[in-house]
Order: sequence, then structure tokens, then C-alpha cells
Amino acid sequence: MISQLRRSAERRLGHLVFGSRKWVEDQLRELARELRSARILEIGSGRQDLGTDAYSFRHLFDPSNEFVQSDVNPAYGHRIVDVTTMEFDEEWDLILCVSVVEHLPDFRAAAERMHRALRPGGRAVVVAPMWFPYHDEPHDYWRFTVHGVRHMLADFESVDVRFRGFRRMPFTTLAIARKAGGDGSR
Repeated sequence: MISQLRRSAERRLGHLVFGSRKWVEDQLRELARELRSARILEIGSGRQDLGTDAYSFRHLFDPSNEFVQSDVNPAYGHRIVDVTTMEFDEEWDLILCVSVVEHLPDFRAAAERMHRALRPGGRAVVVAPMWFPYHDEPHDYWRFTVHGVRHMLADFESVDVRFRGFRRMPFTTLAIARKAGGDGSR
């Protein structure tokens, strides 16, 4: 119990010091404004012990959207989805994968599965820390540069990479990757 409280305090301190959560939320709010009647899959919706949507970005999106929260941990109470093995075929307009890829031994499989799961013109938002303390140990494997994120998402038609912090020392990297086809509007 004490270690769980310490980890939670460390995470909150990290978000306070680096400010990435609010920055990510601002970036997603911009994207959310334009989505209506879309199918959205959130990968890694997280624990619910601090509230149903404490780790989710669902509150940013219009209720006309179908917003599916998911996680690999059944104890979190969301739909069980492993992004590295999910079997969706062109079912989603948007996939949110925020602060997940650094915890995946096979992040390339995640990128391939997200690409496959998106409808033509659909988008994946992938957010990864670059300069952030270890968290959720021992399953914290990677840090991604803007170049690494672009490479990971190379199968997408376009990848808009943004970062918070300094260009050569970002705190967080965020990419909006668009799958080819479709007009991309919803």
C-alpha cells in the first residue's frame, strides 16, 4: 500500500514538474473539437481508484462519439485490449495511445496493429515520454525521440510529430499519424 502511494505521488510530481499531462490534454482538445460520431479507442485507460476517468481523456470528446476505454489489466474495469495483439480491422476513426508504448516490449507490433485497426483516413495519437522518471516498474522499457516516433509510425501516410520541451531535449513526444485513404473527417 505504501509503495503504491509513493508511486502515485512520484507520478503526480513528475506531471507537475514536466507538465506533460496538461500539454497532452491541450493537444487532444484541439483534435477532439472536430470529431463527431466517430469511433474512438483509448488504449491504456488506466486505473479507476482515483476516479472512473482519472487517467482517461474521454471527457475531451463530444458524447456523439463512441468512446471505448481499454486496458490490458482486467482489474481496471475497462475492455481488455492488448494493442500488440488486437484483431481489429478498419474499425476505428481514432486510436489514443497515450503513455503506453514505453511499456511495450514490442512497440512495433503496437504500431502495426493500430494501423490495421484504423479506418482509411483514421488517425492514431501516440504519446511517449522522452525525459521522465521511471514509472510502473519493471515494465518501463523505452524513451522515444521525435525521430524514433516517426520511424515507429512509418506505415502511416502522414505523421505530425510535436514535442514539449526543447527540440533536442523534449519532455514528451506526441504524434498524430494518419492512415492513407478516406477524407479523414468525422
